[in-house]
Amino acid sequence: MLSGNIKRILVINLGGMGDLLLSRPALKALKNHFPQAEISLLVIPQVYEVAVSTPYVDKVYILYNDPRCLFRDAGILFSLRCRHFDLAINMRTLASAGGARKIKFILDFIKPRVSAGRDTDGRGQFFDMKVPETLKGKKYEMEYDIDTVTALGAAASDRNVEFKTDEESVKRIETILAQEGISKTDILIGIHPGGRPTRRYPLDRFSEVMNTLSKKISCRFVVTGTNNEAGLARKLIRSSEVKITDLSGKLGFMQLAALIKRCNVFISNDTGPMHLAAVLKTPLVAIFGAGDIVRFDPSNIAKKTIVLYKKAECAPCEKINCEDLRCVKSISPDEVISAVLELLK
Repeated sequence: MLSGNIKRILVINLGGMGDLLLSRPALKALKNHFPQAEISLLVIPQVYEVAVSTPYVDKVYILYNDPRCLFRDAGILFSLRCRHFDLAINMRTLASAGGARKIKFILDFIKPRVSAGRDTDGRGQFFDMKVPETLKGKKYEMEYDIDTVTALGAAASDRNVEFKTDEESVKRIETILAQEGISKTDILIGIHPGGRPTRRYPLDRFSEVMNTLSKKISCRFVVTGTNNEAGLARKLIRSSEVKITDLSGKLGFMQLAALIKRCNVFISNDTGPMHLAAVLKTPLVAIFGAGDIVRFDPSNIAKKTIVLYKKAECAPCEKINCEDLRCVKSISPDEVISAVLELLK
């Protein structure tokens, strides 16, 4: 438990979209326990829009974590140091010794009065308040963040991940879809083929899924992705027989949320938009491979979710590339198709 008056809190979360979304119940508990405190969030650039849409957060800072932005990052850390935080919390797994050293450096530079964080396999011994965890998940990711704030006295009774789409983004998506000839009554199936390379379902299988579904039901398809994943969408379009609306690299976070909310079913690899679909309660087919199913299973927060997962002996793993990919290749297109049809009933 903490002692003394807590006026300024810094939450460090250098993870991705899913990590930040799943931290919302913990952040809410933190704000409820310290209602007078100003809560700041330190994130990577890719999730800035997610961060600024997060309730209970007053300020958002970006750490670029790029050698080309060394002076910019130094300026951010110096400004954080000048804020004189009473409490700094690391809300991410310390997956490696290098990651632990980075967080320790940040805390040593910022000099909060008290530091707290998740002590993954003993790598977080430098925290003043440590919450033990193992790298291989034993429970849902959200619960680890809740454990962390609970140790600070902030009880979290609400596991609901609060999220609202904004009217402007909804109207923008309606306009885009109308221009593509997609009406409000059309069955819309979203496809997210991106994510870490070791967690991507093969594109030829996504094509087979869409080609077969289009023969079974009257529907339209939309593909999502980042700028870096736009090439995947182009390959998917070239290899498919159906008309596909390609919105990869064209949507901000709130527009992506509005699009996923509009989908009748969203098919996604294990990556950020998968978690977003679960948060939005959009019927979801989650294709799981190398990721940690215990830690990141979206069915923990979304009932209308079918998770396709066949554990390989080498899973979970944190590889970036893999020539084998037996984990995702063991999932057949027929299984994906059946899951979609089941959710559309």
